[in-house]
Amino acid sequence: MSTPQQRVHEITRSLLELLEHGEATTYEAITLRAELAEATAEAGHLEDAYYQVEELMKDARREHPAESDAVERARQAVLRVRELGGADAED
Repeated sequence: MSTPQQRVHEITRSLLELLEHGEATTYEAITLRAELAEATAEAGHLEDAYYQVEELMKDARREHPAESDAVERARQAVLRVRELGGADAED
């Protein structure tokens, strides 16, 4: 099992590769961005993780219908980061 820092590195590499050929708001990109935010929080970089999920949620809501899988994945990331940070998990 990899450490949170290793996961951040691996996910960042995957996301950069994806973004070379695609948009930051596709479902695949939303999923990787959510994973990155969660890994960032697990690595103890909560301020960065909160910023990441805030931007992720804005992008997901702007580009996808409210009931889409992309918005739901972003919402799950927000809840997970809040949970890791000890914050209230309400959206």
